[in-house]
Amino acid sequence: MRGARSSRLFATSFDAHQSERLAHFWAGVLGLERADECDDGVALLSGNDAGYRLGFRPSQVQKITQNRLHFDLTSSCLEDQQQTVARALDVGAQHADVGQEPDASHVVLADPEGNKFRVLTRR
Repeated sequence: MRGARSSRLFATSFDAHQSERLAHFWAGVLGLERADECDDGVALLSGNDAGYRLGFRPSQVQKITQNRLHFDLTSSCLEDQQQTVARALDVGAQHADVGQEPDASHVVLADPEGNKFRVLTRR
């Protein structure tokens, strides 16, 4: 039935060895506020009308392979991209090499637990 919705995206959740630290990192990079309640771990509010949350759940499972999903953060211009990269590095990101070319228009970083993400120029 077209137009009817019985479900919607509520949250994207990540396993984290240090859920507080990882939530603090992403709150700093994305400028998000912490949700008041969370059943298990820490949740951040989306900061827009989408209404979803980013959840960080405690887990001691060791990361063995590359993540199947990653964030792509957009920028309005090269200066905005550079500011986003600098902010991410300030709160604990590291540059990551995933085989990107030296002249790539995006920057690949890893959060404090090694999850890779890209900061793109304007799309």
